[in-house]
Amino acid sequence: MTIRPAGLRSGINPWAEPDPVARLVTTGGPSAMRFCALVLAKRTDSLGPLISQSPARMPFARSRLSRESQNLPRPMIPPPVRWHSRVMIILAAMCLLGPGRLAAGEPAAETPRIIIVSDATARNSGPGRNGQPLAGWGAPLADYFDPTRVTIFNVSRPGQSSRTYYNDAQDWPSVLPQITARDFVLLAFGLNDGGPPYSSTSRGSIPGIGDETKDLTRPNGTVETARTFGWYLGAMATAAREKGAQVYLLTVTVRNIWTNPKAEFRDATPVGPLPADYDPKADRIERGYARGQYTQWTRELGEKLGIPVLDLTNLCADRFEKTGRETVNTYFSDHNHTYAAGADAVAAAVVSGLKAFRPSPFTPLLSAKGRAVETAAAKYVAGSLIP
Repeated sequence: MTIRPAGLRSGINPWAEPDPVARLVTTGGPSAMRFCALVLAKRTDSLGPLISQSPARMPFARSRLSRESQNLPRPMIPPPVRWHSRVMIILAAMCLLGPGRLAAGEPAAETPRIIIVSDATARNSGPGRNGQPLAGWGAPLADYFDPTRVTIFNVSRPGQSSRTYYNDAQDWPSVLPQITARDFVLLAFGLNDGGPPYSSTSRGSIPGIGDETKDLTRPNGTVETARTFGWYLGAMATAAREKGAQVYLLTVTVRNIWTNPKAEFRDATPVGPLPADYDPKADRIERGYARGQYTQWTRELGEKLGIPVLDLTNLCADRFEKTGRETVNTYFSDHNHTYAAGADAVAAAVVSGLKAFRPSPFTPLLSAKGRAVETAAAKYVAGSLIP
């Protein structure tokens, strides 16, 4: 990293790498804080040891200074190199931008995160049917947010239901400890939750949001107590909120399955020639898996727990019907999984919906691309802080 502050006299750039002072302050940590404290206290006799350390040995990552660094000797400072002018500019930049980061485009240590917890609709890879790479909406979502203000943390995993994501050690049990009070958590499941589960190896959950259970014997002889879709979704949402995170439920995205009163489709492809009286404006896309039940259950759960809900199902459906079946068909590899264009279309819908909450904590975090997205109508969101 090269720091070139504006306002320096021509020909003078004392902080160009490899400069230990610039490296010390821009890296941040306890050493940087002690550096500034010493300067403000005019303890310039103690600056030498901090500055002379090599980067590999400087205790940037330590939670506190070592005992040795708290009792530093007082060696003689090297010849003067305009300490005061250098320090004042560093401190001014730190006051304006925060002590941890001065590089343009680099997020601060306490930057909030948007954590996406979902399935292949949000995170996917590999080639689709036409050879193009598959993608989930979580990948392009980053383009709609300012990386200096928020970080996108996509922990979705293809093939998971709410039940398997909750139980699998590499998923929710690993994600939950990483959630902090500065985070936003977007929970979106339902596509793989079709149930009830008939064995411990099936991925479905029990339909509904109630307290029903079913004991399933695993191959090793132990018993899993399976629960409802709403129980798993609610358990994850509640646990994240207990850690101080702001949780939002997203209803399941639409599948590329279409109907028309005058035509028959296999997913989005006409079965046979289209009749003369076929009207493409009458094409309708499926609104939610299992006749919209998982969409409805997610909305009901949000109301029950007091958690904001984005109706991504109907928001995407309305947008896709406006776009048209033939174009939307190019978004999908099959009726579930999207290519990059489809992932971006869903990501834009997510951003549009997140902006619709009143007030929306996401609006200040958007990039220019995100600010350009039209805000969705209020009917697509529930649980706003202000009606």
